[in-house]
Amino acid sequence: MADSHVAETLPEMPPEVFRALAGVDLVLHAGDLTDLAVLARLGSLAPAVAVRGNHDRQGGIDLPVTRRLRIAGARVGLVHGDRSKPFELVDAVRSLVAGRPRVGGVVRHLARVMADCDLVVFGHLHIPILARRGRTLLFSPGAVYVPEADPYGDDTAIRSRLHHALRAALPEAARRPSVGLVEIERGRIRPYVIPLREPIRPPVPGAGATTRGRVASPP
Repeated sequence: MADSHVAETLPEMPPEVFRALAGVDLVLHAGDLTDLAVLARLGSLAPAVAVRGNHDRQGGIDLPVTRRLRIAGARVGLVHGDRSKPFELVDAVRSLVAGRPRVGGVVRHLARVMADCDLVVFGHLHIPILARRGRTLLFSPGAVYVPEADPYGDDTAIRSRLHHALRAALPEAARRPSVGLVEIERGRIRPYVIPLREPIRPPVPGAGATTRGRVASPP
């Protein structure tokens, strides 16, 4: 999973996350937990491993920037996926010009810096991505927190120009909260995106039908 933004934006991890990942052998969180208590809660499912996202860094959370693990014979890398602002701005401009998300820049970057991995799990863009570069499979499970699914939260902190440009042309299915599942057996790696269909936060008592000009609706 990636980008849960607990305490920063969501009050707690959505309960559906725990049901979706019940029975896994290992939990990987690709950054922007924004609350270390998330790791302890995820540890009730299975051993949990996380890396530091850009919002974790801003909040002073001390986690490794990258992790490399050997899982069922596969070399798995875990990284948040953020790059310097000039590179992200280039992708934003390309996405705006193309009228659709352009993620080739971050995919090429991660394939290069994690070239020793068979699988790279990442986040940051809040969209599901599955791509291959050479022998490396790159997988973003999407995000637990997505702005479109949260009519009451203050998402201004995580709405960068890049995120706005990438999300503007996304199909509806890609603008839903999600986690991922990766099956690794005999060297074969099979990633899946699991949509979260329940509201990602409890209703706010007394809140109206709209907030910040957006219609409140379930994800």
